[in-house]
Amino acid sequence: MSRLFFYLLVIATLCISLTFAKKHKTTESTLSEEEVAAAEEERITANALKIGALRVGSDNVLVPDASAEHPMIISNPEDQPLCKPDVEIHPSRPIKVMEGYEVLVLTDAITNPRKMMIDPANHVLVVSPENGVYSIRMDKCGNSNVQLIVSNDQMDQPAAQGIAVYDHHLYVSTANSVYRFPYSDGQHSPTENGVKILTNINPDNAEAMPDVAIDPFGHAFVPRSVANIHDKVDPSQAIIKKFNLKLIPERGFDYNTDGEVQAFGTNTYGSMGFDAQARLWGINGVPKSEIKRSDISADHDLAATGLAEELNLYEFPKTNYGFPYCMTEYDLKDISTSSKGLGAQWGHPTFMNDSVSMDDYCQVEANNARPSVPLKPNSIATSVHFYMGEFCSVGDLSTQGSSVGLPCNWTDTPILANHGVTGQSAGHNVVRLHFDDLGHKPRWDKEPEVILEEAEPCDEEGCITPFGLTVDKYGRLFVSSDTTNEVFLVSRIYNQEAVKLLTDRANAEDDKDDDDKEDKDDKEDKEDKDDKEDKDESDEDEDED
Repeated sequence: MSRLFFYLLVIATLCISLTFAKKHKTTESTLSEEEVAAAEEERITANALKIGALRVGSDNVLVPDASAEHPMIISNPEDQPLCKPDVEIHPSRPIKVMEGYEVLVLTDAITNPRKMMIDPANHVLVVSPENGVYSIRMDKCGNSNVQLIVSNDQMDQPAAQGIAVYDHHLYVSTANSVYRFPYSDGQHSPTENGVKILTNINPDNAEAMPDVAIDPFGHAFVPRSVANIHDKVDPSQAIIKKFNLKLIPERGFDYNTDGEVQAFGTNTYGSMGFDAQARLWGINGVPKSEIKRSDISADHDLAATGLAEELNLYEFPKTNYGFPYCMTEYDLKDISTSSKGLGAQWGHPTFMNDSVSMDDYCQVEANNARPSVPLKPNSIATSVHFYMGEFCSVGDLSTQGSSVGLPCNWTDTPILANHGVTGQSAGHNVVRLHFDDLGHKPRWDKEPEVILEEAEPCDEEGCITPFGLTVDKYGRLFVSSDTTNEVFLVSRIYNQEAVKLLTDRANAEDDKDDDDKEDKDDKEDKEDKDDKEDKDESDEDEDED
C-alpha cells in the first residue's frame, strides 16, 4: 500500500526562478498583456496545485487545498508565532476554548468592537459604532497598538458595523450610506478624504446597522432590514442589493434606484461572509416582535421558544427567502404536538387570512427558499466567517497541531459568532458548523463544535458577546466581544513533532495493513494447498476403486 507522507512546503518555493524568466522573456514579448496575464495565472495555479495548495481571492493568497492528497502544511518552528505578549491582558470573565487550543486577549482598548477584518498585510481593522474604525498593529507575539483611523466625525452618521477593503480603499457603512476612504495595506494612521458612494440604504431608520461585503470581483453587497414585523411589511423591505464598485456613478449609487437585487425576503443582519467559491452567506434573525399562533401553542411566544434563526446562502440573484411571511422551525415539540421538526416551514400569523393558506404558501420554493442551516433560538448569531485554510494544521489531542492555525479539514466551513442576549445563557459563544466534503452540504444532524465560550453558563450582566470574526495569515481566529470591549485571539497548541508523530503512526498502520495482507495471502495459499492435497487424495481413492 502507498504510504502517507506529509510534505513540509514553504510558500517561497512558488517564486519564479531566474532561469525560467530568461527562458520565456522573448516569447512573452510577442504576447499581449492579456495573454501574458492569463498564462501567468495558469502557471501560478498549476504550481500551487503541485504543492497541495490553492490561490484564493483577488490577492491570490496561497492556502492549503484540503481536498488534495497531500495538503500543503507549514510546520517549521521558525514560521510559527509562538511567543507571547510582553504584558498579559486578563479576560473580563473566565472563558474556555476547545481542547487543544489556547486564547489570549489581544486588546480591550476599543469600545464596542464589532465587525473585524484582516487586510493583505495581516493588519486587523475593527469597526466601533461608538467611534469609527480602528487599526490594530501587532507583532507575532500579540503585542498590539490601537489607532483610530476613521472617526465618526468624518461621516454624516456614526459607523454601523460594515467595513471592507478593496482596491486600496476602505469601505465603511453607516445606517444610511457607504463611504470610501483611501487606504494602504497595513495603514496605521488616520485616513482622510472620504467620499459617500452609496446612500438611501435606510433613510427612515437611523438605528439600522447594515453590513458591506465585497467579493473578489468588486461587487459590494449591502442589506436593508426591518426591526419589527407589522402588517405593512413586505419582502421588498428586507433585501440585499449588489453594486459594481468598478462603475461608481459620479453622484454615487442610490440604494432605491441603482444596483441589482441579489436576494429579497431576507432580514439579514450582522456580518455576511463569502465561501471559497465567492458565494455570499448571511444570517436572518428572528424578529424581536412576539409571535403567537393558537393552533401551535396559545401560551408561548414562538419567537423565543422554538423558531430558528437562519444561515442562508445567497447564491442566485432575485431569490425570495420568505420573510416576513414564512418562519422556520427549530424545535417546537416541547410546546406543541403540531411540531413538524427541524427546518419545517410555517406561515407568520400576522399575514394569515381566510383567502390564502400561508402554511401552504410557505412550502413553495419560489415563495420561500429554505435556509441552508436552521440555527438555535436565542443564540443571536451575528457573524459568519468561512475559514479558507490559511496556515492550516493537522493533528489530534495526542499529537497537538502541526501549526498554530485552525485544522485543514475546517477549510471552507462556516464559523459563527453567537452574541446571545443579557439574562439568557444561550449563545455567548463561537462555533463551527459541520459541512460534508462531498457537495459541500451542511450537516443538520451534527451539533456545532464550540470553539470559544464562557467557562460556565452565563445569564447575567457582563457575559462575553461574540460579534466579529476574522482569521489572519497564521490561521489564528480573532473574535470581538462588543459589550466587554475585548478582542480575543484563538490559536491551536503547536507541537514541532506533530508531523513526525502522524507520519510514524500512518506508516505503522500501513505496515500493519501489509502484514495483515501477507498473513491473509499465506492463509489463502495454505488453504489452496490443503484443498489440492485433499483433491489429490480423493482422486487416488477413486483410482483404487
